[in-house]
Amino acid sequence: MNRAYNQTWIRNRDVLQQADRWHRQGLLTDAQQATVQATYSVGFLQTNSFLEIGLFLFTTVVILAVYLLVLPFASAIENDRLVYGLVNAGFGVAVGVVGAVLINKRKLYRNGVDNAFVVLATGFVAFGLNQFIPEGISLSTHCLLTLPLLLLVFWYYGDTLIALLAVLTFYALIYDLTLHTDTGRGLLPYTLMLASLALYAVSTWLLRLEKTTYYLDGLHLGQWMGLSMVLGSSNYYVVRELNGVLADSVRQLDDLQNQPLRAPGTLALPGLFWVLTFSLPLFYLWLGTTRRDRMLLILGLTGLTGAFATLHSYWHLVPTNAALTLGGFILIGLAVLGIRHLRTPANGFTDAPDDDSNDITGPVPTVLAALQTSQTMPPTDQPGIRFGGGKLGGGGAGESY
Repeated sequence: MNRAYNQTWIRNRDVLQQADRWHRQGLLTDAQQATVQATYSVGFLQTNSFLEIGLFLFTTVVILAVYLLVLPFASAIENDRLVYGLVNAGFGVAVGVVGAVLINKRKLYRNGVDNAFVVLATGFVAFGLNQFIPEGISLSTHCLLTLPLLLLVFWYYGDTLIALLAVLTFYALIYDLTLHTDTGRGLLPYTLMLASLALYAVSTWLLRLEKTTYYLDGLHLGQWMGLSMVLGSSNYYVVRELNGVLADSVRQLDDLQNQPLRAPGTLALPGLFWVLTFSLPLFYLWLGTTRRDRMLLILGLTGLTGAFATLHSYWHLVPTNAALTLGGFILIGLAVLGIRHLRTPANGFTDAPDDDSNDITGPVPTVLAALQTSQTMPPTDQPGIRFGGGKLGGGGAGESY
């Protein structure tokens, strides 16, 4: 089924990026790179990151300016929620149609303009649809109405910002559903952990099913958010302090507002959360090391830093300024030692930048298929580098290549 962007061009773009990396490393000759470029063409209008941000902001301002021009005509019906919702939803549909025409005519692909049209069109439609819900309805009801729309837009566009909004809406739905009962408040950390694990599992499963990179960034975002929320919802400080404050603020708005709030700082099963605070980051580090997964390594180090910060917040072993200084020296020392040790690749790890490393994850078979039309494989003076006989799979580097 057709989607907003040409999926063949997206795949070709990744092939060209892989070929460019190999060409910079001296693994491809100029003739072979030209062969790949001629075989896999890309028709998108592409920009750099800085220009993309500028175009996104400029397009957003223009669309909002047009909306402000229309808004005075709708001010007379602002008190009628149904009509006001229709006006906003209709404006969102109009923005979406204009954006679709621009994407097709100008061959746009994540260059800022199309992102702004997608996000604002979705926002106006979602806002208009939520006007149809009577006032006083819970936040979870609004999330239930908005989440399918966000998922549908993400399926059609594969936009990363829409994926982020969908994930935030999902967590707002879970959070609001659990906060309005005593049982739900007690089970809130466990509910968030299970929901986050489910988000990570679904994102990973879809990544394995998806044969192109159309949803790659959005699904990777789902993995990052899922694993990050598992760390956050199991951290002793977060569960005891932050979740407690938010739960009490919601409790005051419910029918239980006349009942006493829980004692500040109390937490059921505190020992369990102390164990999770330190054990989960260590588990991430172990798993990231065995799988050579950068995401797990980064989250493990971040979670371990948060664990020590949590320990320091309850037991002031040293003054805060001394703890920060000592921690900074330790991190700098570990970074220096790691850089010096990994100048020579060891156990699948290297300090070389991505473009200089020998990692061949990506559309490697497609690049090699294009090179079959060229004359010969390029000579290389890098020992141990050869084509063929490698293993591909997963998000990290293979054992051999």
